[in-house]
Amino acid sequence: MAMTQPLPGASGAPPLRQDARTIGLIGLAHGSSHFFHMLLPPLFPWLIGEFGFSYSELGLLVSVFFVVSGVGQALSGFLVDRVGARPVMFFALSSFAAAGLAAGTAQGYTGLLLAAALAGLGNAPFHPVDFTILNKRVSPQRLGHGFSVHGISGNLGWATAPVFMAGIATATGSWRAACLCGALLALTVLAIMVWNRDAIDDRQGAWAHQAKGAAGAVAQEHPMAFLKLPSVWLCFSFFFWSTCALSAIQSFASPALQSMYGLPLSVTALVVTGYMLCGAAGMVVGGFLVGRVVRLEKVISVCLLASAALLVLVGTGWLPG
Repeated sequence: MAMTQPLPGASGAPPLRQDARTIGLIGLAHGSSHFFHMLLPPLFPWLIGEFGFSYSELGLLVSVFFVVSGVGQALSGFLVDRVGARPVMFFALSSFAAAGLAAGTAQGYTGLLLAAALAGLGNAPFHPVDFTILNKRVSPQRLGHGFSVHGISGNLGWATAPVFMAGIATATGSWRAACLCGALLALTVLAIMVWNRDAIDDRQGAWAHQAKGAAGAVAQEHPMAFLKLPSVWLCFSFFFWSTCALSAIQSFASPALQSMYGLPLSVTALVVTGYMLCGAAGMVVGGFLVGRVVRLEKVISVCLLASAALLVLVGTGWLPG
């Protein structure tokens, strides 16, 4: 990944406060994108109660979100290169607000499909947006911290959503109120980004090869040339299947635990939150392992196999709630 250069007119690296401000804003934005992965799943029991949906229909809502998000993410990198990262971020956060509003006013399955599609549209550009701003605005010596905050904030967004959505739905007795509060949250984050727009202006930074005047030395390739690399397809396969498992746990662990073990929804929502918080803790540990372990794929394999074994144990029903 290309590194940043000091902002034009600055002597040396940007001050810590400036870098921290940009990193914090990007962390907040990325956390909000992960929050909206979970706009609807924590409310599935309420949606079943009101509309009588099957779990297949609810699963399709999740699929619509990720299909729109996946296709959009493949295209959004080109859009960010053309118009810049900051306006695309503003559009994405506006899409989240629209998704919350659409969900909160939905009168049936079509309205919920629209909400899922809008949330997926908002989620699509966040990685190209976030990494472009971090690379251009944060000094190289602090870029690793920026990536760490970026990853952890995503897990914290996942962890917050079940408690936020299920908590408001339980407290108010209305899943619609929870969705509208989600829309208000997106508007709040958007307002914060607009207020601090100077700190996330990617036009004020530069890629390393551009700043050094070495753009001509970089070989010109077709924009899709990366598709020839086997490593790209191996990574795609890994993230595809691991995301399938992750989205299944996020979306259906709560109702499954309620059905299998008779746990109340307030507790099962906390289980999903705990899962995400432990994932964030694992990211912190993983950051230290990266620099100390030679064969990282072995560590990944052991961790995934252990996770699979624990999920099988939960699925047997042998354990008490």
